[in-house]
Amino acid sequence: MKIVSCASYYGSGSSVITDFVSEYSNVYSFSDEEFRFVQDPDGIADLEYNLVENFNRHNSGHSLKRYKRLVDFYTGNIFGRKYEKFFHGEWKKISYEYIDSLTDFKYNGWWQYDLIDKGNLYYFRKRILNKLLKATVWRNQPERTMNTMKDEITYCSHPSEKKFLELTQKYIDDLFTSVIDDRNIDMLMVDQIVPPTNIERYSRYFKDIQVICVDRDPRDIYILESYFWRDGVIPRNVSDFCKWFKYTREHRKHENMDNEKMKFIHFEDMIYHYSSTTKDIEMWLGLDSVNHTRKYDFFDPQKSIKNTQVWKREKLSSDKKINDEVEFIEKHLSEYLYNFDI
Repeated sequence: MKIVSCASYYGSGSSVITDFVSEYSNVYSFSDEEFRFVQDPDGIADLEYNLVENFNRHNSGHSLKRYKRLVDFYTGNIFGRKYEKFFHGEWKKISYEYIDSLTDFKYNGWWQYDLIDKGNLYYFRKRILNKLLKATVWRNQPERTMNTMKDEITYCSHPSEKKFLELTQKYIDDLFTSVIDDRNIDMLMVDQIVPPTNIERYSRYFKDIQVICVDRDPRDIYILESYFWRDGVIPRNVSDFCKWFKYTREHRKHENMDNEKMKFIHFEDMIYHYSSTTKDIEMWLGLDSVNHTRKYDFFDPQKSIKNTQVWKREKLSSDKKINDEVEFIEKHLSEYLYNFDI
């Protein structure tokens, strides 16, 4: 079963793909929840680096613990169930099975980062006690160290690349197909499971995946963040914003953004050139227009057009500060501006 995902840079409108693809009757959508466990720090990509590419007797086993902690975080708690509700309560169970399958063996043992992960207070309390013992009772035993974590488990793992990819593909397949009981479903729509960068690496973790990367006119992203969203995730100083925008898109200068695994589109094309753009997406993904049974139910270009050219709105365009900021972006990010005249 093919996984279809979207990738973005923050505020670039990738949900347009989630919404559009979800309108097909043979697609199962996991909603607009972001499933980031593959790309997040301590996620699957980091696991491969630590277990396969840069095996180390400490780092490798510890990386499995870090992934286990990430699984626990995405499991949720009484304040919110997070991934568990999407996988019918199977997220943690299947993820723990994956960790076990990667583990060669384990034993009672610890090292410094097991202490650090428990917080500074715990770490320094244990280390100070150890120093006191060395200065008194163990002053003639300089090599002795207090066993401060007798119940701690150390994981040992060093799979081959082939084994790691096979187990990871099975894990992801087990996760996402575990909720499918409709034989008429051919594709799964999963939001943000991979980043827009380095698709060749990330696509190896899936049996079958296609990703659509969405970008948007920087003038809209800046104005929306600075004057409406105010999330604080990206810079609201126009000079820093331009640096950030170039920084996050730099990879496009040396990565092929249009291949069998990834397709690049502009958010605005889904609105101003809806017919041609959606037809192109249908062909690339192998979607049949016959299954487009809920057209405009989730994505309606006539409604979304209100979210374009925001900087031209009357109340904004009359503000000199905003005009100066827009001009600054047009000067420094000219290659990224969307041509609304086409």
